[in-house]
Amino acid sequence: MQIGSMPMMPPGGSPRDQAVNSLSAQVEAGEISADDQDAMLEALDAIHAERMESGPPEQGSTPPTQEEMQANFDSMLSEQVEAGTLDQEQADKLAELFEEGELGGPPPGGQRPPPGGETEDLMSAILSQLQSGSAYDGSGEQSVSSVASLLADYTA
Repeated sequence: MQIGSMPMMPPGGSPRDQAVNSLSAQVEAGEISADDQDAMLEALDAIHAERMESGPPEQGSTPPTQEEMQANFDSMLSEQVEAGTLDQEQADKLAELFEEGELGGPPPGGQRPPPGGETEDLMSAILSQLQSGSAYDGSGEQSVSSVASLLADYTA
C-alpha cells in the first residue's frame, strides 16, 4: 500500500466515533433518550452503508460545498424517516449535529482543507530522506536518521 493512498483520519476519531461521542453526551445531558441514540446510530450506519455502495467520488472532482453536503445529508435523513428508521425529531437533531460538525461533517463556516499540505510535505521529506541515506553509519551501527527528527518535530 502506498502511503498516499491511506485515508486520513479526521481529528477526534472516525466520523462514527464522533457521532457516538456526541450522541452519548446528549444522552448524559438528558437531551435525547438512549432509544433515540440507538435509532440515530442505526440510521447513520444505514447512511454510511449506502454511501459505501455508491463508491468513491470521481478522481479530480470538485469537493461539495458545505451547503451541498448538508442538503445531501438532509436527503438521506429524509429517506431514513420514510423507511421508519428515524422519526422527524430524530432526523432534525442529526441534521443539526451534522451542521455543527459534531458528526464528522464539515466544520461550521467552511470546508475541510484539501488533502495534502503539511502532511504531504512531511511525507515527501521522509521519502526523500529515506531514498538519500543509509540506515547505518560509518561504523556499521544503525543510526537514527533525521527521519526520526522529522517525525518528532511534526505536529498535526
